[in-house]
Amino acid sequence: MLRASLILSVLVIALVFAAAYFYDNVSGIDLREATGLVVSLESFPVYLETHPLFDKLPEKANFEINFGGNAYAVSKNGVNENGVVENPDFSLSLPDKYASRIGEVGLCAALKEAVTNGEIEFSTSASKFELFLKYRKLVKYRDCLR
Repeated sequence: MLRASLILSVLVIALVFAAAYFYDNVSGIDLREATGLVVSLESFPVYLETHPLFDKLPEKANFEINFGGNAYAVSKNGVNENGVVENPDFSLSLPDKYASRIGEVGLCAALKEAVTNGEIEFSTSASKFELFLKYRKLVKYRDCLR
């Protein structure tokens, strides 16, 4: 009886710590990103590489962002304009106007605006579970896409 209650107590304590850790890692946070900047299609790679989210990308991040006819290959190593992405984890497409909008209001606010206006396209061949596992450090920023 004593052994069973000891095991149960340890399990409850472990669950409490696990829940606290998980909540801390997925609760929404403020990016404190710079706004009021001039971002163009040409300067977008530099903007993205210096953005707070860029440091959170996984080592094997591999996706593309498209603004109209301009494509950007994004990996942990950097952002390449007109780069070819083979088997991207996902592809994000936005109208050209959002390049300057990102500089004005920040990446997160501009993405929210694009979602609200129905002007964002997202495609992937990976499952949601695969994306979650790979990009789990970015889950706390999920409000940017709502």
